[in-house]
Amino acid sequence: MRNENAMNETNLTEAKSLIAEMLRDGAELKAVTGGSFTDAMADWLGPQYLLAARDALSGVPSGQRWEILRAMVQDWAGLRRGDHWAARLQLEREALDWKRANGQAQKEAEFREWGQAAGNSEGTFSGADGRDQCGDYGAD
Repeated sequence: MRNENAMNETNLTEAKSLIAEMLRDGAELKAVTGGSFTDAMADWLGPQYLLAARDALSGVPSGQRWEILRAMVQDWAGLRRGDHWAARLQLEREALDWKRANGQAQKEAEFREWGQAAGNSEGTFSGADGRDQCGDYGAD
């Protein structure tokens, strides 16, 4: 048992080291591309694919062209699905950011409204020492 635990700890240490190295490499690639490495590769790969497709189709009889084109359409559809998925994720991130920002603003507006309904014209509550709920002193 002791050897198995030692081996597991060694494997875990190696895995942590590998992950740290991968993260450093990823950060370097992101710095070089100025953003997403995957997006940079997609920008490069699209034109390369089209050039290769043109070369693959040149001089090919029409019966074989159809099969090559079908395979290429499948490849291209997979790439487009990836683009659409990335765009959907970006929209979801933006929606989440918007909800967070508006949720906080809504909470603050409801709190002010609640304070005003309780008879405080400013929507804040001061204690006997002149501080409001957040601990700030009122301007006397």
